Amino acid sequence: MIGPRRYGPVRARRLTLGGSRGMTLLEVVLAVTIASGVMISAMVFYRQAIEIRRRLYAEVLSLESARLVMDRITNELRAATSYKFLEMGMEGDTTEVQFVTARVPRRRLWELRKGEIDQSSPEHDLQIVGYRLRTAQDKQTGNEIIIGLERTSQGILTARTTEADSNDEKTDERAHPELREGIEYRLMSSGLHFLRFRYWRGGIWLESWTGGDLPHALEITMGTEPLGEETTAAEYQYPVFRRVVYIPGAGPPPRGTVIQGLEDGVSR
Repeated sequence: MIGPRRYGPVRARRLTLGGSRGMTLLEVVLAVTIASGVMISAMVFYRQAIEIRRRLYAEVLSLESARLVMDRITNELRAATSYKFLEMGMEGDTTEVQFVTARVPRRRLWELRKGEIDQSSPEHDLQIVGYRLRTAQDKQTGNEIIIGLERTSQGILTARTTEADSNDEKTDERAHPELREGIEYRLMSSGLHFLRFRYWRGGIWLESWTGGDLPHALEITMGTEPLGEETTAAEYQYPVFRRVVYIPGAGPPPRGTVIQGLEDGVSR
């Protein structure tokens, strides 16, 4: 007599394909989980790399913009002069500066044109140049916001038209009605939101300057972050671009004079 058949413990069956060893459901879930984790980590790393690249690119553009602006101001200060007809050399304070500088007239004035009537206005080789921060009022909050560093230029003897000196210096007459009076406005950099000037004369740094003569040097300080409402310019804590420019038009300083630079006593 044959008794009841006994079965051993139930074992998990493996999926087989062509006689090869397969995977259990648990192994499939683990593999999918690990693959998903690797993909998520790769995406996070990729996004972080993009963000780092964006920040570095923005910083490079900021440095390049500040360098170009600083070089332009330096070149114009090296050509600064006192204009006795207007009794003006340089005027300004810590937030803005205006001075007379020499320049070469536009190329079209040197070209020989035959059979054409020259309708261009005469130009002087001197102009009044100014630098300051351009501000505007926020429509939502009503607060004053800083747009960027602005350059103004104006012919001295003859009011200039709104025609720009070159294609990269076009201005908007509708936004600035003063252009009809010969003043040109140009936003030099939208990334600079802090500006400070100091004037070296007589062995000391001055916070303002006025008159028909020029200081021996001008200290220019720029920053990308705006100045706080309850913070003075001397308390600015963000990184800055700083340069002390010697002005040859002011004449030689007293013999043996050393221009002291910043508050830390660095000589320039």
